[in-house]
Amino acid sequence: MKKALFIVLLFACSFCFAQSRPDYEKIKLETKEDVRAADTFALVAANYLLSTPYDKNSLHRLEALQFIIKWMEATPDYSFTLEAVATKIMKGNDDLLGLYMAAMTKYCLENKAGSKDEKLVRLNAITLLLTYCENENNNMKMTKHLKKLSEAKANGKLEEELQ
Repeated sequence: MKKALFIVLLFACSFCFAQSRPDYEKIKLETKEDVRAADTFALVAANYLLSTPYDKNSLHRLEALQFIIKWMEATPDYSFTLEAVATKIMKGNDDLLGLYMAAMTKYCLENKAGSKDEKLVRLNAITLLLTYCENENNNMKMTKHLKKLSEAKANGKLEEELQ
């Protein structure tokens, strides 16, 4: 009897704590209110992309990135620009661009006060991107320029390097 009860409790706990993925296709982004309500899902998507190893064949990563792009285009509260520094960093690696967009989203949603300062957004998004790429378990190859920025970050000179 105790064994059966333990198995039922174990199953119930695993069911309760299992994380379900949002169905990004069903999230509406038609009105300002829709987009603001979707901020939480954009943050979930950004956190997912920045906390799981890169897998080229992952459908969930693709769905999360597509949602972030749609949300970034639709949001009335944040403005995102891909300046020359970002395009130089991502040169030859489109996957880095998606991670950079996720990093910008994450920073802005978690730091609303700093989200209007483009330099601050860029610095923190690149810091998040570097942290992700520096972890070899994430399977992300860095460009030459990104490696240079990683060295600057390690030496406490990332902000200077970005100017």
